[in-house]
Amino acid sequence: MNTFQYISIIVKDEFKAIREEFIESKLLVIAFFVAVFLVIFYLDPFPSKHIYFATSYPSSDWHNFVKKTTVALNEKGLDVTLIDTDGAVDNVIRMNSLKDNVNVAFTYGAALNNDQIHGIYSLGSVFYEPVWIFYRKNKIHDLKSMKDLTNYKVGVGPAKSGSFMIAKKLLLDLDVDITKNSNFVSSSFIDIHEKFLKGDLDAIMIVSTYLDPIVQNLMREPKVALYSFSNASAYERKYNYLEAVNIPAGSIDLLHQIPPKDIELISTTASLVVRKDLHPDLQLALLMTIKEVIRSSSNLFFAKRNEFPAYVDPSIPISPIAQRFYDYGPPHTAQYLPYWLAGFVDRSWLLILALFAIIYPLTKLNIHLRKFRFTLKERPHYEELLAMEKRLCTEKLSEREKQQFLNDLDKMNKHAIEAGVPVGEEADHFNFLNAINLMRIKIASN
Repeated sequence: MNTFQYISIIVKDEFKAIREEFIESKLLVIAFFVAVFLVIFYLDPFPSKHIYFATSYPSSDWHNFVKKTTVALNEKGLDVTLIDTDGAVDNVIRMNSLKDNVNVAFTYGAALNNDQIHGIYSLGSVFYEPVWIFYRKNKIHDLKSMKDLTNYKVGVGPAKSGSFMIAKKLLLDLDVDITKNSNFVSSSFIDIHEKFLKGDLDAIMIVSTYLDPIVQNLMREPKVALYSFSNASAYERKYNYLEAVNIPAGSIDLLHQIPPKDIELISTTASLVVRKDLHPDLQLALLMTIKEVIRSSSNLFFAKRNEFPAYVDPSIPISPIAQRFYDYGPPHTAQYLPYWLAGFVDRSWLLILALFAIIYPLTKLNIHLRKFRFTLKERPHYEELLAMEKRLCTEKLSEREKQQFLNDLDKMNKHAIEAGVPVGEEADHFNFLNAINLMRIKIASN
């Protein structure tokens, strides 16, 4: 017999012992599997692979960013469906609706009320979104204050957009209610853009990134000027979701000196939000992917590289997964394992450590189930032998009782031979047979 044959016999004997133990300990086995099922159910290691991502109007900055991100998410095995909407508020309304599948979106905390925030978590901000006020030079020669907009026709985006809600908040501070002033026109972004270029609107007020197609177009339009917030720092102090940002002169186009002078703007940040019931591993996959996409982007303007994602807008509560991501970074196992397995290990490491703390000492006890089962089967027979010996030493047995003992010994001998002997227990087996034979001799001499 070579080494591999010997190991093969050991493995077979161990599995045979395990099978017998399972058959005899049914309740214990059922309890074990129920516990394993409950642990797996609680940790939920198999998330859905589909993300329904609400953006904004087609070809918007959010829409284009998600299209780029989708490529990276697809590489992780995730399917992404882009959903075009009216903007930040509409995104969250759809996310909170039982009729919609939306589970991920961009929004602004500043545009939401408490009821809308209740069902979502923030994974952090991803880019700066300034308040852009473009106006026609031939209609408005010098816009000194936002309050002056009340004298002109102004497009403010759809009613369910972040642009509309933020414009409403900012102008209410100046005693202007855009919902009651007919000069403020609420319509789709594409519509107000077209009307503005045609001259039907004197100004438009939108919140978006520097890369938004509307912003890019109007920055280069010679008949259009961009309002500069002279008191941008005051807004930054007053609102915890606003920051002052600057567009240096010529930074858009050095050749044509666009803009001709420094422009001060106030900016919020776009938050990546998820439904509170979105699987933790999907949240982790989104955070890692967004970070990769932003870091490798060549279109950073207001933000520094590696500045985002970050939790800078406290208006929306942060996801526990995102909090851990920002505090400790992505799981180390994410470098080697798929996102869902890395997330599962990250969530279950304490349980794994506890199991290891229990199992490792047990392995040091050198318990072999095959040996344990063999001893367990032999023990009742040894007890019978001890009882026989006690009676032989203390009583005078009749011939009938002696014959009964011999019959019992024959049964023991037959059972020992038929039960089989696991590898490594041969010596104990023959010791048992010798004990039976010795008992026969004692009975015969009694």
